[in-house]
Amino acid sequence: MMRICPNPMPWHDVFERLTAYAQRHQCVPSVPPSPLILAGWAYSNDTEKLRRWEETVTWATRNGCPDFVAVLDEDFYCVDEPTSYTVGPLGGPMYRPWDFEAKERPSPEQLAAHFTTLMSRWQEIVGPELGRATRPLAFSGVKVRRLLVQADAAVSPPWGGWSHLSAVESERRLFTRFRASVNRAIAPQEVDHVDFITGGHAEHGAPGDSPQTARP
Repeated sequence: MMRICPNPMPWHDVFERLTAYAQRHQCVPSVPPSPLILAGWAYSNDTEKLRRWEETVTWATRNGCPDFVAVLDEDFYCVDEPTSYTVGPLGGPMYRPWDFEAKERPSPEQLAAHFTTLMSRWQEIVGPELGRATRPLAFSGVKVRRLLVQADAAVSPPWGGWSHLSAVESERRLFTRFRASVNRAIAPQEVDHVDFITGGHAEHGAPGDSPQTARP
């Protein structure tokens, strides 16, 4: 696991200490870097959080108060794979820059080959637990960049639910990995949406990585 930055509350405490120090001393710059907490936390990726924390540590070191950025290990936000995508309006990677580019519709032969890959390797692609609870049904959409998946309503996916994401960021990213695994298997074809069907009703995944509750 890679240490990124303190969790929001410890980071806020660090900022308060540094701000108080800056008011009593002549510092350059005059104030410490603002912490990425609250909305800043939700709308920044791991790379941006790491960069801001490094700027904070550098500020403290250069201005003679390195002890003020000491944070307990258990108060650190850690991940195994830091994200670098552009965060969308709902706090997730809704759209990737290349999704706005025009893409040609794959040929029927290419689609058939990609779907055969998914059907024959599904458990290998998404993992045995998800593989037992789900199965691919079809590609859909004008550009066939939507994947329809049958899901077992009695099973809860690790990212929260078939129609919503967990409030825990590390769990939400498991959906990102799910979709990324599918896209690796069918490259260069990609899917931007994953629609889960449970009990005969589709529960739509938003573009990118955020499933949304289906509307009637």
